[in-house]
Amino acid sequence: MQEDGPLKAATLARLAIVIGTVFLVGCNAPHSEEAEKDNDAADPPPPVVVTATLAASKDAEKVDGVATVLNPDPLLQLDADIRSAMVSADFSRGQLARFRTSTLLSKQMLANAVKQEGVDASHLKLLQARLQQTWGDEAPFLSVDARQKLMAEISAGTRAIVRFDFPGLTGGKPNNVRVMALSGGTETNVDPIWVAPSGNLAMPGVSFFGLIPAGPGLRAGDRARVVADNPQQDPGVVIPNAAIVVYASRSWCYVESGPHKYERKLVSLEAPVEDGFLVRSGFAPGDHVVVRGASTLLAREAEPGSLDDDDDDGPSEPQSAKPKPAASASASNRATARNDTD
Repeated sequence: MQEDGPLKAATLARLAIVIGTVFLVGCNAPHSEEAEKDNDAADPPPPVVVTATLAASKDAEKVDGVATVLNPDPLLQLDADIRSAMVSADFSRGQLARFRTSTLLSKQMLANAVKQEGVDASHLKLLQARLQQTWGDEAPFLSVDARQKLMAEISAGTRAIVRFDFPGLTGGKPNNVRVMALSGGTETNVDPIWVAPSGNLAMPGVSFFGLIPAGPGLRAGDRARVVADNPQQDPGVVIPNAAIVVYASRSWCYVESGPHKYERKLVSLEAPVEDGFLVRSGFAPGDHVVVRGASTLLAREAEPGSLDDDDDDGPSEPQSAKPKPAASASASNRATARNDTD
């Protein structure tokens, strides 16, 4: 029994040595190549970005023209002639109806009544056609009731008819038309407007008629300046200032092309506006542009050192491929040790 004590102590000592050796071997065991590859290929998390939706710009291209406040006398006279012709046509039509119901009148009197009714009706149609040809098919005063109200306002000096010509316009109806007296003052909206049936030989382009409130500098015979929004020009969109990033001395922004996918596009800075830059091509209303995180996207897109604008050989476009990080020093040492052992 006394010999069991030293034997038991020796056994425990050898067991402790074995456990320590296994522990040290496990600590010094090399990582598997698959684990190294997984660590080397691990991508950084996607950047946090915030996008904004582009909307159509309200800053449409302007077109300038010349406006002339017309003398209303020809229209007033034509309106009076039409009213007189309407009275004559109504009288002739009623007289013919009475003659046809009477048995005491001769055939000659009935024939004369038919003739007179036709003459008066034709004269009325001629005057109505002249009104339409002079002022256009879309004139708001072709109907009798509308013309009666307008003639009363023109006679009172509260409304005026203006003709405006746009030399730089080749088609379409301008929007948001305003006139301003040559002597200055506030702009006056023109509403309604309609296409003039004939052009201006002295000023090629597109001509229109319109109604305005009469006022100083905007009375019969006055000339005025007219400005409107070009109907043929795309209004474009405004790229926010926060979306602009600079690379190689040029301005860009990122547009969302899919879930967590972004495309870099060139932005023109030729038309600065209050909230950014107006562009008329390359972008459309509804596009989502990055307004936060664009610099991070650019940095991840570019190779290290490729953003140096001072390179004499000229800037190079950022590469889409990202360099893999170098292997760790411990892994390199282990590989050298294995080669020496072999």
